[in-house]
Amino acid sequence: MTNPMQQIYQSQVNSGKLNEDSFQREAVTALQQRLDAIRKNSQAPIKSLYFYGPVGRGKTMLMDMFSEQLRSLSTANSSFIRLHYHHFMARVHDALNGLQGEENPMQQVAKEWANEYSIICLDEFFVEDIGDAMILARLWESLFAEGVTLITTSNAPPAELYKDGLARHRFEPTIELLNSQCELIDLGFGTDYRRINHTDMPLYLIEGQPEELKTLAETRCGTVEPAESVSIMNRSIPCLWGNKKIIGFDFMSLCSGPRSQRDYMELADKYSAIAVQNVPAFTYVPDKELVHGVEETYQREHDAKLISKLDNEARRFIALVDECYDRGCRLLITAEVSVEQLYQARQLAFPFRRCVSRLFEMQHW
Repeated sequence: MTNPMQQIYQSQVNSGKLNEDSFQREAVTALQQRLDAIRKNSQAPIKSLYFYGPVGRGKTMLMDMFSEQLRSLSTANSSFIRLHYHHFMARVHDALNGLQGEENPMQQVAKEWANEYSIICLDEFFVEDIGDAMILARLWESLFAEGVTLITTSNAPPAELYKDGLARHRFEPTIELLNSQCELIDLGFGTDYRRINHTDMPLYLIEGQPEELKTLAETRCGTVEPAESVSIMNRSIPCLWGNKKIIGFDFMSLCSGPRSQRDYMELADKYSAIAVQNVPAFTYVPDKELVHGVEETYQREHDAKLISKLDNEARRFIALVDECYDRGCRLLITAEVSVEQLYQARQLAFPFRRCVSRLFEMQHW
């Protein structure tokens, strides 16, 4: 029996495109086992797989390799879909909105997905709020019961998902479910491969002026014309200038106020590049600026530097970078500080590491 995953990985190592990595080897073996099970065309469910590790450890690259092999193997019994977590949740919310007033809507959604797909591949599994946490809890319990296989990547093991989140105890049964249903593969704390050959930042201008960003945009995408706004998700968003390839924004116009992941999805679909000027440093809130009572003071006495004054904007910036990265949409940026100094608080430090790593890689697209 051939082992295409292992052969592809070995050829990439031999050519110098990849470095030999024992953690990645283990993941490749586990993914190959799933492919072998699909080839047998058995009716038995295939063991789910959850592989995790810090930024730049090759999770998306491994998922790319696996998805390409799945395409060649898809049959009536092994149809699959690959989605980024944000796109997955968007589709789930749409489905639930269409079932308002129905009995057991989550089970209906799970049954519909199970009828269409036997394998769901999810990039960047994570949980941000209690609403999504509860949806995921019920949905994956139903999907697993329907025999659906989950193949997913994450920056964190299940035990660290939604860490320190509101009412996290309500999500703990889902953590137990993932641990019991999935084989867990740790990709280790080795090299961040995105940074090896990406030390310079030609698309990231520290303290860059508006005209510098515009000049960079025109060098990359041709002459731009002034524009006051662009319609995204049937809403008007103020912009600076643009053409058919690129659109320019001030950071606060794009990442503050009523913006969502779906705005960035549509932008990345519509343009091949997005320029953002005046990205601020997300500095922490000094403890003395927090207004709280005696009990809150006691509870938060160790929480200095925990949050940023712009944490909501930082979350949207992370979402923008994720969407551009996944869609191959180039990002041109002027920022107050270097990319590694952007986020200076603790609340979003973990997801922001992924954001920084991706910004490094995107510099040389």
